[in-house]
Amino acid sequence: MEPTTVACNCRISDVSQRGISASAEATSYFAAVIKLNERLWSPEDPEGNIVMSIAENRLTVDLIKDKLQSKLSFPDSVFFYDNTAGSAKMKAAMIGLLQHTFMKGLKLHPDNVTVSSGCGAVISNLIYCVTQPGEGIAIPAPYYPAFDFDLTCKNDAVPVAVHLSASDQPYDQQLQTASDDYLQRTGKRLVALLVTNPDNPTGTVYSEQHLLQMLKWCVQNKVHMISDEIYANSIFKPDCQFTSMAVLASTAQEHGLDQEDVKSYVHIIFGLSKDWCASGLRVGCLWTLNARLQAALQNVNAFYGVSGIAQHMIAEMLEDLSFVDKYLKENKRRLGSAYDTLAGALTEAGIKFTPAVGSVFCWVDLRSALSQPTWEAERELWEQGFVQRCGFIITPGQASHASGPGFFRICYAIVDRETILQLVQRLVGFITKSDAERQQVPLWINTASMQKAKEEIEEDPTQPAKPAFE
Repeated sequence: MEPTTVACNCRISDVSQRGISASAEATSYFAAVIKLNERLWSPEDPEGNIVMSIAENRLTVDLIKDKLQSKLSFPDSVFFYDNTAGSAKMKAAMIGLLQHTFMKGLKLHPDNVTVSSGCGAVISNLIYCVTQPGEGIAIPAPYYPAFDFDLTCKNDAVPVAVHLSASDQPYDQQLQTASDDYLQRTGKRLVALLVTNPDNPTGTVYSEQHLLQMLKWCVQNKVHMISDEIYANSIFKPDCQFTSMAVLASTAQEHGLDQEDVKSYVHIIFGLSKDWCASGLRVGCLWTLNARLQAALQNVNAFYGVSGIAQHMIAEMLEDLSFVDKYLKENKRRLGSAYDTLAGALTEAGIKFTPAVGSVFCWVDLRSALSQPTWEAERELWEQGFVQRCGFIITPGQASHASGPGFFRICYAIVDRETILQLVQRLVGFITKSDAERQQVPLWINTASMQKAKEEIEEDPTQPAKPAFE
């Protein structure tokens, strides 16, 4: 009997195509962050580098550290398996925090919260559960650079930057235009709208009117309304009016929306990384009233749980509402002080920026410093100017899908006041030079060194620090 020949499309590779795709850089500026972090500026080392491109708050870590160190006693139960969506104690503490702060007046239930290992995991799991390959996720731009990584590393969703104009048509009409365009170009739907409020990278807050327009468009078109409110407790301007999408959704019937559809399509993301100076604890949460989604996340989240010890300690901290009030008040004070330092220095130097009211960012307009109004010129100014000749890194606007070249994001809550002033001094000292004078500035970080850093990342894309740089 003749042997049967079977055609084989077998791949010959040590990893799958998924693995190859996942090994790409999380952000376009990762290599520069790694290189500049090798030697950081301090008054004792004035030749050190300045890294202000990481979306992190380190201003009140002393308060969190002291509080958690007082909670080092824990029960035996933290060593054993627990609910994959989070322990009962942790979920109750998170609900208590929400009802005490930016979701006041709502009756919330712990069963509607899933606790995961960071908001990146929350987003990845959520998108996994609500999208099909090739479907689009609309994101108002400019937006958080790592959203692209969060949405595509494990999922085949497509981030779609949508530039909404407050002076143009209502947001729901602009979103419909974007949706029609995506359907015509790809044959696929926009199935979710991902909004960060307060915003990353501008530090602004959406008005209730604009939030309602987005909510109406999502619910009426059965599009998932995902509101990332990870900075909701980091609003430092006291006259700012912030409205959680959960609060707005609770009044949906007053606006002619079907309450059952609202339950199915509204999801809120929050966590400890930003408001609570605790990005290393890896705690992110999702609040949703969608029962089928909750059931899916119960299983998917089995791979993304937070340790029992961490959950217990954090819950103990959040249950102390007196501490919560004192901490948030001091955190907002320090954030406001850091922002005012940066804003004051930029104003004095004549550098334009978007006035912020919250989060940890300042969106600066350096279009006048470009040699040409192109993305290539922005990259040249950033890499050959700021990184290699000035020894500092801020986030290039192209990484945030800015509407045009020349905008940059400064993360001011990761450093102290002296470092902020040093950054502005270096920035102003460089952009006020002519193009010819800039070329004469000695290299702070040489090209060969930067290229070596990039090659090291390509050779070893699994560096453990990679996901931390946002």
